[in-house]
Amino acid sequence: MRVFRKFLLAELTWTTAIFLLIMPITILSGDLIDTSIHVRWLGRAIGLAAFPAGITVAGDIFAAPFRWRPLLFTLLATSLVALSVLGIFAFVVPVLGRQATLAEVMLHMRSVTASWEVRNDAAWRLYSTLLSPVSTLLHAAIGVMVGVWAEYAMPSAFRRLLYWITGLGLLVSGYAVFDTTYESVVLHTTAPVEFAAFYTLLVPLGICAGLGLPTLALVRGAEVRGSAT
Repeated sequence: MRVFRKFLLAELTWTTAIFLLIMPITILSGDLIDTSIHVRWLGRAIGLAAFPAGITVAGDIFAAPFRWRPLLFTLLATSLVALSVLGIFAFVVPVLGRQATLAEVMLHMRSVTASWEVRNDAAWRLYSTLLSPVSTLLHAAIGVMVGVWAEYAMPSAFRRLLYWITGLGLLVSGYAVFDTTYESVVLHTTAPVEFAAFYTLLVPLGICAGLGLPTLALVRGAEVRGSAT
């Protein structure tokens, strides 16, 4: 349970910091009155905060000898955070912004009389909402793996720099892919583009794929050493 509490505390701390960091974007956009905009940014901040939260508990998960219990508690805490992100985008934002619910969005997707722009926009909203918890889980996984491999591959003086570079890279790339895909693909394609929302996962998926196999080998090696002792 200590890992569970540690992850959630780090998540809360970094959500606050990230939200305050991206708030100037809302201020410059002139949408101060629209509460749903603030809540939407809050949801994104919660998802991004899973990365530093994962770094925080990486040492507990991969402490020698390796044990599965801390990993399971971390997965439980991350799942709780991911569900909160889904709840924000699926229920809170539509209510505050007086937007269509997900059920109404699905009807817009299937409408034969609506334009491609309306149907693609509905598909984008539906799938980007459903994929938001997946993105949160991927950010947490990246944080855990970067946290453990930084101890193996980086001198202690440079680890914090690596964390900041990776975190800011995820923030900038996530915003760029999200905004560019919507503006360039969703709004300007006269054909089904339901797949477009999956583009937002390409960067975190690529990082997870690159770190995943070496991390599994590390876990396997730790298990073997633990059983030998």
